[in-house]
Amino acid sequence: MATKIEDPFEQGKLARLNGEPRKNPHPENTEPHRRWEAGYRFVEEGLTAV
Repeated sequence: MATKIEDPFEQGKLARLNGEPRKNPHPENTEPHRRWEAGYRFVEEGLTAV
């Protein structure tokens, strides 16, 4: 059974790990939007650094 992840940072990380396109579901200029982007970039930058 899949568990819904509520933390935007974790959502962004998971989206990048799953190879999903960068489509942030949160409204721009909000904290959840910034956290989602940070999670996506965290994985993106980590994968390119290896």
